[in-house]
Amino acid sequence: MKKAKPKPKLTPDEIKAKKTKADHRKMVRSVFVKSGFARVSDLSDKEFTYEGQKTDFDDVCVFENILICLEYTTAANISAHLKPKKIIYDKIDASHENFVNFYSALSADLTQKLLASYDASEVKVVVVYCSLNEIDPLLKQNVPNPTYLDYPDLRYFKNLSDCIRKSAAPELLDFLGLKEQDIGQGGKIGVGKKTESYPGSLLPESSSNFSKGYKVVSFYAAPRVLLRCAYVLRNGGWRGSYNLYQRMISKTKIDSTRKYLKTHRRVFVNNIIVTLPHDCHITDSNGKTADHAVINKTEPVIVQIPDRINSIGIIDGQHRTYAYHDSVTDDPEIAKLRNKQNLLVTGIIYPNTANADEKEKFEAKLFLEINSTQTNAKSSLRQAIAAILEPFSAESIATRVLEALDQSGGPLSSQIERYFFDKDKLKTTSIVSYALKPLVKPSGTDSLFFLWNQADKEKMIPENNYDMLSAYVSFCISQIDMFLSAARSSLPKDKWTTDKSVDGRMLNTTVINSFLICLRILIENKKTGTFDYYKSKLTDLSKFPFKQYHSSQYKQLALKIYDKHFG
Repeated sequence: MKKAKPKPKLTPDEIKAKKTKADHRKMVRSVFVKSGFARVSDLSDKEFTYEGQKTDFDDVCVFENILICLEYTTAANISAHLKPKKIIYDKIDASHENFVNFYSALSADLTQKLLASYDASEVKVVVVYCSLNEIDPLLKQNVPNPTYLDYPDLRYFKNLSDCIRKSAAPELLDFLGLKEQDIGQGGKIGVGKKTESYPGSLLPESSSNFSKGYKVVSFYAAPRVLLRCAYVLRNGGWRGSYNLYQRMISKTKIDSTRKYLKTHRRVFVNNIIVTLPHDCHITDSNGKTADHAVINKTEPVIVQIPDRINSIGIIDGQHRTYAYHDSVTDDPEIAKLRNKQNLLVTGIIYPNTANADEKEKFEAKLFLEINSTQTNAKSSLRQAIAAILEPFSAESIATRVLEALDQSGGPLSSQIERYFFDKDKLKTTSIVSYALKPLVKPSGTDSLFFLWNQADKEKMIPENNYDMLSAYVSFCISQIDMFLSAARSSLPKDKWTTDKSVDGRMLNTTVINSFLICLRILIENKKTGTFDYYKSKLTDLSKFPFKQYHSSQYKQLALKIYDKHFG
């Protein structure tokens, strides 16, 4: 009998690549399974031919009437992997119903999980493309069909699903671009507009001191409703907005709060602060619409809340709310508490004229009012909130510039700590406070604002000109990138890293802050120039004794660089 040939031994690099691929797949799968999506395991990696096109999906999941088809890649050349997939994506988009009928025929498990409760015409197909590496935005434009679950967003949802399990599903569905009317419940689609009614109290308009049209109500709500309908503007989350400020949810805090609920079988006495949608209806004891503009004292009312995902904004109390979270293997004691009206809620109802940006800024301001007096408030939190409430301040401009430098493709690209999971990267708070803030301040003769050749730039702040602000941020990025690129070109390539194991690494807070301060000194002394000019001046920068300087010696190091190379 002929012996089977032994499998070729993998190289260390191949072993590492194989592990990276497996870890990536495991993380994506964990997010969907913990969030309550059911895997159809027999379709994982199963090759099929649909309308003449051969392909496969790496994983398949179902949530009610939503069919999720997952693609994983850890490839560096994403274009070569993604572009051929567009053919099958287009065919699926042409008719979800036809694809569902075809695909279900390949799996009895999928038929049971999906078509036992819903007709094929009611099913929504979502292709989710999960890349470990960053995807070129232009490539996403050329292949617009899938929802892209980029690595930072994946890590966010991994943390969220680890903390609150099935209660992460509403936010994940929102991320996937699904609306309330798209998602079935218990085998039914479009069951009509549902509301939850709670007895509560309405505050007179004269007592709230909010802008006209904003209403304030207090009531006891069932956690179940908040878990389904709430959202939180978490810093580092997936929402594409500058108005993000709340900290990432903490599993330790969730678990300790949940333990308290089970041990004491009672709620915390302090209330949850939320914003409610404009179509939240309030009636008086006679069933008529209550008008807080005409009442002169707090009145008893009925608060009718639309049962709609991602419609209630939690401003304060996310951990107290999500301690009641649901999970695939649910806790029967928590399940009972989840349905009791035992969370004291103070809700602010928006006027129907408020747009998304106004709502986010209002929530950030309210959050600041509640939390600004806390002595343990982190600098990063204060900077994030300042960027929302005072976008034209020097600190806010610096915060925006630093975030953009991390995405500019320049020498600091992907080197700045932006996400909660970032390790061994440049810290944002000290760079913003000690180096960038004075460099980009919109005044003085030693800032980039002085260098900016923009007509009527002095009107930017008085007129709150956001277009001009964006132009100024872009100018700052171009000047900083140019100066740092010249510095990088004069140093050994292996030194331009944040890796602490590299002796003499240049990407640390001390060196970067010093370079930025040096640029400010150059502006003040009218010695700025082009990339070639900077490069010619910094030719022997590699010989500079950077190791003699330590943290907080930014100014001394900057002056030495200036004196030696430009003085």
